[in-house]
Amino acid sequence: MIKVVLSARYRQVFKPIFDRIAPFVAVHPNVITSVSIFVALIAAYYYANADWLLGSVVAFLAAFLDALDGAVARYWKKETKWGAYLDAMLDRIVEGILLFGIGWGSGLWPQVYIIMFASILISYAKARAAMETKVDNINWPDLFERAERLALIVIGVPIASRFEDGLFWYLTALAAAFLFIGVPQRMHRVWKKLGRRKR
Repeated sequence: MIKVVLSARYRQVFKPIFDRIAPFVAVHPNVITSVSIFVALIAAYYYANADWLLGSVVAFLAAFLDALDGAVARYWKKETKWGAYLDAMLDRIVEGILLFGIGWGSGLWPQVYIIMFASILISYAKARAAMETKVDNINWPDLFERAERLALIVIGVPIASRFEDGLFWYLTALAAAFLFIGVPQRMHRVWKKLGRRKR
């Protein structure tokens, strides 16, 4: 089983950075989480106008806010179950907003649809497994977690757009990878955990 490339480890790398920023941010973490939606809308606007570089710069800011809210919640002792739920829900909304902007600007709706479809399945695979057994972010080492998906979009889209038909091939490859690697990998993981259990 292929181990995760980024998601299970990025927290260990970047967590100290956000922990050092958190004391200077006296804003409720839920506000930070909510602001990321508006930042994502700005990024989608630039994507929709085919300004791939500026769109990705703003999308990176949305991702930064998404990582910062957790650090702020921990430092100011404002961690709540509602905050965690809100963060997870808005994460998916941000992802959808960005992909919509990319689809609008590129016209590559089939690829964007498959990426979004696969992203939903990837997220749901874990959410549904959690209804049957205990899962967490550490012991779920699979490819294409949200942080990886966002990084591939933010970094890959402006690079691919520099080449003729590059965006077409890049989004097609992402769609195929998400759907044919990420989804079966999670289903296999759940099968190993649950498949042989008696209901």
